[in-house]
Amino acid sequence: MAAPGQGGGHGERRRIDLRASLERVARGGIPLRAEERLADEAGPHKRLFTSDLSVGDFLLARDAGAHPIAQIMGSSIFHIAQIPDYKGKTAEIKAISDGHRHSRRRALKRLAQEAKLVGADAVIGAQLRERMITMGARGKGGDDGGEVIEFTVVGTAIRAPFLTHEPGEPIVTDLSAQDLWALVQDGWEPCGFLFEYCKYHGWHVTQSSGSGTGEVTSANQVVEAARQIVVDRMTADAKKAGAEIVVGGDVSIDVREVPCGFASCKLDDLDVNVSWFATGIRRIPGWKAPAHELPRMMLSMMPVGRRVETSIGGGDDDANDVERAAENAEENALELDEANEPDDG
Repeated sequence: MAAPGQGGGHGERRRIDLRASLERVARGGIPLRAEERLADEAGPHKRLFTSDLSVGDFLLARDAGAHPIAQIMGSSIFHIAQIPDYKGKTAEIKAISDGHRHSRRRALKRLAQEAKLVGADAVIGAQLRERMITMGARGKGGDDGGEVIEFTVVGTAIRAPFLTHEPGEPIVTDLSAQDLWALVQDGWEPCGFLFEYCKYHGWHVTQSSGSGTGEVTSANQVVEAARQIVVDRMTADAKKAGAEIVVGGDVSIDVREVPCGFASCKLDDLDVNVSWFATGIRRIPGWKAPAHELPRMMLSMMPVGRRVETSIGGGDDDANDVERAAENAEENALELDEANEPDDG
């Protein structure tokens, strides 16, 4: 049997143990076939790599001291079971929140595993995509679980020896190569991709047939409660990653009014989804600002003194100069005429 990453001749790939591959995926790993592909890309006979970098990103990544290796990805399809009746209370629906968070973590974990297999120090330009495969039940008006969701994250693995990270734990960030270049110039580095999610339900928040004009304070409180949960979790994640600052925050808040579930009730409920993606950054240990070369001395191209052909403005001094110049010219002309007159004697 051919070794991993080597075909069996004539372009054939070696056979894999499908059951073992599925068991690896069930444990949160990546398929054997994906590991074989990555071995080809990172091995001594690696082929042309792919990436989602633009030309500018590619050049700036190299200028920052990073070298792109390969385009990698991680994915997770997750089923959220039917949840118990949560009507009658205002609180986070943890079954849905935890399902989204767990699925995203698995996708990012698989991305990091692929990055490790190609010997990457980091993954830049990570893009997380969400897709609803199967819509869950909506019998009570709100989100009752029973849905199937997919999260896929794609990025470019790079070698960047100047980044500090634990061995075998590449840094994942959604920052572009241009962002990375700008950070490095000022002594900063990414230390982790941060994300949080909260599904929050507010009971009897709005009136379905209300005709008054004014702020719905109860609805504001529900949205703020959901947002604060995400902020607190994101802050804890940033501290755990050793971040000093969180940048590139992408916050999404989706608010939907849903029926209460009782036909005779005039009050509606509120479903709130809060999602936040960002990157934690910290100072590069021991970084010193590079000494910038002083610009070469440039000689001024401005004229020194006043030249005869220099145009003259309309000031009093300029007018006097013109008058004196005219008088001198007239005197010179008279002297020249006298010198040229014939001598009568």
